[in-house]
Amino acid sequence: MKMSKKLIIYEGMLCCSTGICGPEPDKALIQLTEDVRKLQAQFPDAEIIRSSMSFNAKAFLEEPEVLKLVKEHGTDVLPVTVLNGKILVKQRYLTYDEMKAALLRKV
Repeated sequence: MKMSKKLIIYEGMLCCSTGICGPEPDKALIQLTEDVRKLQAQFPDAEIIRSSMSFNAKAFLEEPEVLKLVKEHGTDVLPVTVLNGKILVKQRYLTYDEMKAALLRKV
């Protein structure tokens, strides 16, 4: 049986769900939004989710390792990317190629 994959990107406070609002949106967030959309199309069986403290604080409570990191280091530790409960990276966003490689790895 094939196990579905769940990639969650835990982010700090954003002005909107994507963080690409306002007169000068962050280029990294624009790229991340495009990358996530592309990966969602390529991996329809995987869950690829962005969880911002502003819009989905409950998700932080549901992931003990991320909650522990935020409690110990504050929001400076964000973003944190988790695949199936395992932290892949903290304090930066993964690139498209890094996210794709993680999703392709056998569980």
